[in-house]
Amino acid sequence: MQITGIIGAMDVEVAILRSMMKNARTETVSGIDFIIGSLEGRRVVLARSGVGKVFAALCAQTMILKFGVTEIVNSGVAGTLTPELHIGDVAISTACVQHDMDTSAVGDPVGLISGINMIELPADTKIADELDRVCAAANVNHRLGVIASGDQFVHTTERRVWIVSTFNASAVEMEAAAIAQVCFVNKIPFAAIRVISDEASGDVKIDYMTFVKAAAATSSDIALRWLRARA
Repeated sequence: MQITGIIGAMDVEVAILRSMMKNARTETVSGIDFIIGSLEGRRVVLARSGVGKVFAALCAQTMILKFGVTEIVNSGVAGTLTPELHIGDVAISTACVQHDMDTSAVGDPVGLISGINMIELPADTKIADELDRVCAAANVNHRLGVIASGDQFVHTTERRVWIVSTFNASAVEMEAAAIAQVCFVNKIPFAAIRVISDEASGDVKIDYMTFVKAAAATSSDIALRWLRARA
């Protein structure tokens, strides 16, 4: 039986989806509320993980081991790293990287994840293709590409340029790659939808505070369209 896990880091990223859940019940594990029910006719487990890679990984692992999800989508907002994506546009993951993972002092490439010896954690191509088609049908400007995650709110041009030059990433945020790593080791299909809320440089705080709610609403809308298309 297919059960879809949907993870957002913040309340604003899951509030719309939570309000539309049918036959919902809530279980709390390690301080995270997991809402089990249905959305658009699909069995879904929805959760607000909390911000950062540790909370995101904790949430994803619990979804898999306790609630038996068979796929996970990370829905939320991000900063753009490309001139092709602006506020309100959508980044869909082809892969995720951890831009703050760095054991280069002992000879490893920057971003290499010890234990699995990978830099790029691939997204599930089927889910990514489905999200691509949903965005195209909705006439939403979007790009498929690498999403970079780290326990940093990227807000300087220098860091932004470094992430692009090192990983060729399209968007930057704080959770997707951690969820991707958990899904990879558990052999669970995964992809991320990230709606651009800021430019990841300059007036990032102004952009973010102004546009985060609208960006989160767009991300939720895409997730709902995706579920509807599969029902």
